Amino acid sequence: MQATWIQVVIGSAWGFLLSVALIRWVAPLGWMDRPDKHRKHHARPTPRTGGMALWVGLIAIQLSGRGFFGLDLPDWIGIHTMAFIGMLDDRFNLRARYKAMAGLAVSVLLTAHILRSMGQSLGHVTFLGFSLAANTVLVAPLVMLWFWAIPQAYNLIDGINGLSMGFAALLLGMLGLNLGLQSPLAWGGLVAVLLLNFPKAHHFLGDCGALMLGTLFAILGIQAFGGRDPNLLLWVFAYPIIDVTLVVSIRKWKGQGLGVADRSHLHHWMMEHVHGRAWVATPILLGLGVLPMLQSTPFHGHRLLSAAGLLALLALASKVFWDRAIKHTRRKPQAVVRREIPFMLPDALRESGSHLKL
Repeated sequence: MQATWIQVVIGSAWGFLLSVALIRWVAPLGWMDRPDKHRKHHARPTPRTGGMALWVGLIAIQLSGRGFFGLDLPDWIGIHTMAFIGMLDDRFNLRARYKAMAGLAVSVLLTAHILRSMGQSLGHVTFLGFSLAANTVLVAPLVMLWFWAIPQAYNLIDGINGLSMGFAALLLGMLGLNLGLQSPLAWGGLVAVLLLNFPKAHHFLGDCGALMLGTLFAILGIQAFGGRDPNLLLWVFAYPIIDVTLVVSIRKWKGQGLGVADRSHLHHWMMEHVHGRAWVATPILLGLGVLPMLQSTPFHGHRLLSAAGLLALLALASKVFWDRAIKHTRRKPQAVVRREIPFMLPDALRESGSHLKL
């Protein structure tokens, strides 16, 4: 136990020192997030270096031989590739198609590795009530979609202080519990980076950190549940899955392109209703995010709590869809002539009770 806490302290120390160094010397070279009154809440330019700190720390853990995740070389290639693409995007604002193509290439690599390493075990489980036969033609597209979509979905929830990194802490704990992994160094580094982001942001996670963590958790999720109950993946990752489904639905309803940024996320709606207080919105959203995860635990009452959490998330998403999509399309300005007609009609016509059809 003492050794574990020592590693947590060491992880916190390198996380804090790396973060401070990157904020001071790297961020001014172009890794700054500029304010945007339409989509972003921060008032001044903020470094996008939190993800870099986590990436460098992860590389250091890997090189030190303390790679507690038990990942293989293809897994690490996928994680580092997505981190590199995210770092470039933080600096040069890459086009969405290029990031999607890179994500697709990584998903193909990871899918081939997973199917080869897990062998026939993926074919003896059920998903959404359907038996997955030991047939790569059926299983491969589902696994590929998972590895492509989850990093993108995780990146999309990175919108307010502490949300994505707090969710990372929840996932790290939940997946570690199911895989029997201890990760004190990573916990320490994550806590240090998180404390510099919440409640007041001295730096942001950026696409580098979001895509890297999303890929890491997608891999660990398959390792934890892919061979025994893939349905648990939908419970553990319920928050980002519901959030990205909500955003896509709203944009399709309004006829917007999927690559057009807007304020349709759960965290945007929540921030508006708590008057921009991230220290209120983030704990509420993380609480809603952790409840469905309990489905994967042996805790007493976990089924009831997880079901209640999922219903609460779906209810919130329905409310946001109503406000952002349905009410938006109904909110059409009335023609000016309708308001002016009563004043334009002759007195005799108005007194007679006759109506003018428009």
